[in-house]
Amino acid sequence: MRKVGIVGLGIMGSAYAKNLLDADVAVEGGDPSESARCRLEDMGGAAHGAAGRWLADCELVILALLSPAALREVAGILSKVLRPGQVVLETGTFSLADKFGARDTLAKANVHLLDCPVSGTGAQAAAGDLVMMASGASDAIERAKPYMALFTKKVIEAGEFGSGSRLKYVANHAVAIHNTVAAETLAYADALGLDRQLVYDMLTSGAGQSKMSDLRMPLMMSGKYEPPTASLKMFAKDISVIAENISGLGLTLPLFNSCAGLYEMASTSLPENHDAAAVFEVYRAKS
Repeated sequence: MRKVGIVGLGIMGSAYAKNLLDADVAVEGGDPSESARCRLEDMGGAAHGAAGRWLADCELVILALLSPAALREVAGILSKVLRPGQVVLETGTFSLADKFGARDTLAKANVHLLDCPVSGTGAQAAAGDLVMMASGASDAIERAKPYMALFTKKVIEAGEFGSGSRLKYVANHAVAIHNTVAAETLAYADALGLDRQLVYDMLTSGAGQSKMSDLRMPLMMSGKYEPPTASLKMFAKDISVIAENISGLGLTLPLFNSCAGLYEMASTSLPENHDAAAVFEVYRAKS
């Protein structure tokens, strides 16, 4: 039976696991969180407390990690336990320096790391409604494609290693702006005394429609931000990565800078496990 290993069983990693299991692929996963391990076991997978030698038996390894420190640690472990020639998908949003560092660590063990971030919320991940930007060695991508197809709706082959992350920066730049637009639009509608549902129905079918408004405005309307589809903590990390990249290019992007400031206010004043839609609360506090 085909088997995939997943390191990191949070919102995204557990969604990958569920879709793979539903496609009759055996899944083993590692995460220090007991609740995350139990969730995988309840779905029919096998759980471990950390990355280890169990990954050497997997046809593919997927990383869904939250921090650069975790990526460096896991890359070091994988370089010692994986077989030469194995393929690893790195699906997170990290700086190019962190991605290339992990690639170089694994290359010393003749393990192929692909830079494969995904665009989509946790809810989209659960439904397999993700776009993956795959970059790296084309032969390794071809080997991984049959598995990618089981938990994404589309795979864009971005080219050389690192191009996937560059595409993801552009994707999340747009997501940050559209999230904030949804919050600001709802705040304006509230000030006008309009019925929120009428506003939402109009936006989802009118010229002002956006995917992020469709997905996140209902959370803003209800004020229910948990469980998150993408947490404020994770989103703040992504915005920081993009801001660093923009700065390194010498660009001035005022819309993104304004959105980043609003998310900084949200992340410092609200629970970090709130959904990124909670940026709307910044507008409510101001009004």
